[in-house]
Amino acid sequence: MRLKDGDNGIRDISHRFTFPVTGGPGRWTIRQIGIFHRYDPKSLQNLWIFLHANPNTAVQKELETFASKPYKSSVTDSTWFALHQAVLTPCLNGWRSYVNHLGNEVDRHFDKALTFVYESMNNNGMADGDGNLADIHNTRNRLLDIPSRLMTTLETLQRLHDLSLDLGSQHKAKDNGFKKLAKSAAYYKEHLEALVKGVEIMKEKVADMLKMIEIGLSFRMTSKMLNLNMSMVDLNNRMLSANQQLLTLGTKSFDDNATVKVVTIVTLIYLPASLVSSILGMNLFKFDDGTNEEFTISKQFWIFVVATIVLAAITLSGWLIWTHKEEVKRRKPLASQDSPRGTGQDLEGKES
Repeated sequence: MRLKDGDNGIRDISHRFTFPVTGGPGRWTIRQIGIFHRYDPKSLQNLWIFLHANPNTAVQKELETFASKPYKSSVTDSTWFALHQAVLTPCLNGWRSYVNHLGNEVDRHFDKALTFVYESMNNNGMADGDGNLADIHNTRNRLLDIPSRLMTTLETLQRLHDLSLDLGSQHKAKDNGFKKLAKSAAYYKEHLEALVKGVEIMKEKVADMLKMIEIGLSFRMTSKMLNLNMSMVDLNNRMLSANQQLLTLGTKSFDDNATVKVVTIVTLIYLPASLVSSILGMNLFKFDDGTNEEFTISKQFWIFVVATIVLAAITLSGWLIWTHKEEVKRRKPLASQDSPRGTGQDLEGKES
């Protein structure tokens, strides 16, 4: 509220009230109304200006009702009470309805929070989606700025109360419009203070509800982590069992390799004897059979030597060729991994 004293006791009084207005079920809008009053205590001519957002509001209807009444000569103090009352009534009713609406919202969210099924909750909070964490935070955010708005309204009411008492003391009548407005302002002030306390209680209730939900979510997360750890333990047990089986297979493979090694060694031991017996058993040699002839070697023995060398060369060559092909096959995957970079360089070189 602003007061400006002019000449001849004229006062310019301007103040503003903020209050919520419903736009349907669950829809609320914060509106403001500005009042300017030029008060002349000597003459009966006073100027009133009301600034409000929408037409056909409760304030406008109250003002039209007052304007339709017959004009009276001593209208200064009654006008002071009636016109301010036309603004204060919808202001207080709006705050009452809005705080009552938020109280119902908080109670609904609190009832839902008590019946949370945390195991079936989605990321939004509630399992059924009726009241989720986003709604709770939205309600909390709407509660946060109400005390400051109400405190500003209470300060304006206090100054309006003091000004009305000051103006009322200048009149001889005990029950004039100024004193009536002072009583009305004190009444509204008392009820708005109760609304401030109610909003603070609702804020604490929402805070407790969010803490309760946070504990539930933490419990849910801990349960999930415990289940995950149990799964990891089970997986580790399976991996340990697989490793044990691989170790068993490795041991068996080692035993088989040892057996093959023994067989190979035995074969190598007896291979020279087998070779010697095979050579000496051929018709290329002639032994002493009791006659005077000695051991002789056939002149065609060179055929055996040449055939052996040729077959050995063919066998060795075939083994070398097969080994080379296998090496090329092993190198191809490595070359294909490095080929994109090299191919890009070659293409850049060709383009340049």
